[in-house]
Amino acid sequence: MEWVFWGLAAFCAGLVWFLLKIATTIWRKPLQVKKFSEAQGISGPPYRLFSGNSTDITRMTDEQNSKPMALSHDILPRVLPHLHQWSKSYGQDFIFWFGPNVRLVVPHPEIIKEILSTKFGNYPKPPTDPLARQLLGKGLVDLKGEKWAQHRKIINPAFHMDRLKGIIPTIVRSGANMLDGWSKLILLGASEIDVQKEFNDLTANVISRTAFGSSFTEGKHIFEMQTKQMILAVDSFRSVYIPGFRFLPTTKSRQRWNVEKEIRRSLRQIIDARERTAITEKSGRYGDDLLGFMMSESKEQRRVNVKSNGSLSTEEIIDECKTFYFAGHESTSVLLTWSLIYVTRNEKPETKPFNGNGFKWKLALRNGRLQGETRFTHRNAKRCCSVAFLPMKLGRLSIPAGTQLEIPILAIHHDPALWGNDANDFNSGRFNEGIAKAAKHPMAFMPFGAGPTICVGQNFAALETKSVLAMILQKFSFVTSPSYTHAPLLLPNLKPQYGAQLIFCME
Repeated sequence: MEWVFWGLAAFCAGLVWFLLKIATTIWRKPLQVKKFSEAQGISGPPYRLFSGNSTDITRMTDEQNSKPMALSHDILPRVLPHLHQWSKSYGQDFIFWFGPNVRLVVPHPEIIKEILSTKFGNYPKPPTDPLARQLLGKGLVDLKGEKWAQHRKIINPAFHMDRLKGIIPTIVRSGANMLDGWSKLILLGASEIDVQKEFNDLTANVISRTAFGSSFTEGKHIFEMQTKQMILAVDSFRSVYIPGFRFLPTTKSRQRWNVEKEIRRSLRQIIDARERTAITEKSGRYGDDLLGFMMSESKEQRRVNVKSNGSLSTEEIIDECKTFYFAGHESTSVLLTWSLIYVTRNEKPETKPFNGNGFKWKLALRNGRLQGETRFTHRNAKRCCSVAFLPMKLGRLSIPAGTQLEIPILAIHHDPALWGNDANDFNSGRFNEGIAKAAKHPMAFMPFGAGPTICVGQNFAALETKSVLAMILQKFSFVTSPSYTHAPLLLPNLKPQYGAQLIFCME
């Protein structure tokens, strides 16, 4: 029976080690970080075992979302109540806890420039929540290092402006169909239109056609599946991820599994069909849409160097399709929606109702700073050695390696210290001297991020938005409907909670 004794001893030792590991993670390390930060004058809300401050964030957010707000661009107290309240209580530099992991809020443009522009890999993107990764795929948003560089090299040319100009006819056709529908409604006396819903359908149509071209029907099906996936993913963004929990066969887990399986099956079917067509026709062409270009570029990389890993596998192409399909649809839909609301909120008489003869869409785009899509981005202070607590120098602070850095982009876009006392106003002349001089620091405006990882699809979003706005402003004037309720909501992008109802009339 000696083996029983030693087996029991090994089990007990393993259990003790496991419990000590948990105690270190959820108690000792957070306490150590808290003391280290407070010694430098950095404090924050009290740490709570297991959940950190995630339950506080959820409570404050739910409280704000339970009621609308005044028609104002001062949206931070509603959409980021924890940042708004805690910055008032603890100062601009403060820490809070998401589970046992500490987050340091970094609101200073000069420090942000150092974080996002460094070429030494000191501040990599943090690991993505596996549930969120299902939505975006293991594409550019999630990748790091050499893998990221490989994907970026292949995908970047697809979004060069010279190439994107070829999609303008597709945008115009889709936009014209939408506007024809608006005209018919107005002639029938229904002048109120929820532009959020309209733009959601429009951008889904455009990204389906530009991404999948001849496979438009399949593209629409994939979009519908990704919409379901986004709804399922929202819950994961509001809670602490528990490792392994996604494998439990709960109702939502089974729904996630089924949706993900169907999306990947549909995309694989499209890719395989194009591979077969290229072989049969001996053309070496995969189509003129974004998917076809990505497949062609990947093949070219494989041809240039057979031994290299420069090409993308089918599964990697699927992940990139998921990324630009979700981002390309969501970002443009949100930007168009808020742009029209901004225009109606401009109190200058010459632009309300807004007449398109002067093509003043730049007002709306540039003031997208006020309620733009991006709320924040994260980076990790890299562990440079086996000593996890070895501090790194960041500005005036020393921070423990492994600290997550939160860059509150939306808060920076509203900061009076950077934008002046009219930070929350719709100022048509704010960008007259260019983006770099619009605020007190050029990094104060970063709607698509900054540095090497700046959003690859920014030209796509800007081109589609400009084209659609120009078409609308040539044909219609509009004002905010009395039924519009101002309630910006993060889901996960910033959207009107109750829709965006506007009253239209034809010019």
